[in-house]
Amino acid sequence: MREIGIYIHIPFCKKKCYYCDFNSYVGYEHLMEEYVKALIEEIKYYSEEDLKIVSVYIGGGTPNFLPPSYIEMVLSEIHRHYNVLGDAEITIEVNPGLLTEDKLKIYKVNGINRISIGLQAFQNRLLEYIGRIHTVEDFLENYALIRKYFDNVNVDLIYALSTQTFEEWQETLIKVVELKPEHISTYSLILEENTPFGRLYREGKLPVIDEEEELKMYHWGIEFLKSKGYCHYEISNFALPGYQCKHNILYWELKEYLGFGAGAHSYFKGRRWNNFERVEEYIGAILGKGDAREKVIELSPEDEISEFMFMGLRMRKGVCEEEFRKRFGISMFERYEEIFIKYEKMGLIERDKDCVRLTEKGIDVSNVIFEDFLP
Repeated sequence: MREIGIYIHIPFCKKKCYYCDFNSYVGYEHLMEEYVKALIEEIKYYSEEDLKIVSVYIGGGTPNFLPPSYIEMVLSEIHRHYNVLGDAEITIEVNPGLLTEDKLKIYKVNGINRISIGLQAFQNRLLEYIGRIHTVEDFLENYALIRKYFDNVNVDLIYALSTQTFEEWQETLIKVVELKPEHISTYSLILEENTPFGRLYREGKLPVIDEEEELKMYHWGIEFLKSKGYCHYEISNFALPGYQCKHNILYWELKEYLGFGAGAHSYFKGRRWNNFERVEEYIGAILGKGDAREKVIELSPEDEISEFMFMGLRMRKGVCEEEFRKRFGISMFERYEEIFIKYEKMGLIERDKDCVRLTEKGIDVSNVIFEDFLP
C-alpha cells in the first residue's frame, strides 16, 4: 500500500493581494458549487488505488472564503474513498478577516488538525500597502478563536516587503513569537511578473529592499527564532520540536502526492502533471471527461535523482547516502563527488558522516547550487 499526500486547491479569493501569483480568482463565487462537484469527481477518480493518506493540505486561494459546508463535503469524500491514517496531518490555509467560530468548529469536527494563517506583517500600513483585506487586530481576534479549537498553528510571514524597515520585520517576528504558534514560515517578497507589484517594478514605480538588507532580515530571523526554541528545519520554515509540517516534508523528500483542483500539481508513479488552471476549464474537463490534466511528464531516473537532491537540500538535515542508495541503487558521493568538493571548498556545503547539507552561507546562494544538480 502506497503512502501519499493529498493537496486540495481552492482558487477563490475575496481580493487578490498585490504580490500574489498563485492560481486564484476574484468574483467567481457563482462557480463555487460546480467547482466542488468537480473536485469530488476528481477525488473519486483515483479511489481504486490502494493508498494510505499521511497528509491532506487544503490551500489556495483562500479556502476559508469557501462556505464551510463545501469543505465538509470534500473532506467527507476523501475519507470515503481513501484510507486516511489516524495520525494524518490535515491542514487548511485561512486568511484573517474571513474566519468565524462556526467555520472553525466545522473544520475541527471534520478532522482538520492544523491551521495555517496568513498574517504577512504586523503593521497595518504594510498590510494595506500589499493589498491584504485584514488588519493586525483582525488577525489577533482570529488567532484567539483558532486557539480555542486547534493546538497546531502555522503563521505565514513575508519579509523584504517594499518600504518595510528592518525594525518592522523585527517587531513582526517578536509579536508573532509572543503568541507561541507551533510553526512559522518566512518568505522573502518575490516580484512575480503577472502581479500588480511586478508591473509597478517594471515601470520603476515600486521601491525594493536591496539584497544586503534582505539577507540581514533573513539571518536575524533565523537567530531570533532559534533563540526562542524554533528549529530551522527548511530554508523558509521553523517549528517547535515535533511540529514540522508533514505535508511539506513530503514534497521535499520527493514522496508521492495527488493534487486535486484547478492548477493543482501531482507527483505519482514516476509522473508529474498539472491540471488546467482556469476554473471554468477545470470544471468543464472534469465534468465532461473526468480528467483535467493539462500536461503529463514521465520522469526519467535522471530527473528523479536531480529533484531528490535539490529538493532534499532545502531541508537543514540535508540528503543522506543511505536513503539515496536505497532509492536509486547508487552512491550519491560517487555521482556528485566533484560538486560536493567544489562547494565544500567554498564553504557552501558541509558533510556530517553520510549526509550532505547546505551551510548558512550556502542557503544564501541555494538557487545557484541547485542548478548544478539539474540533469
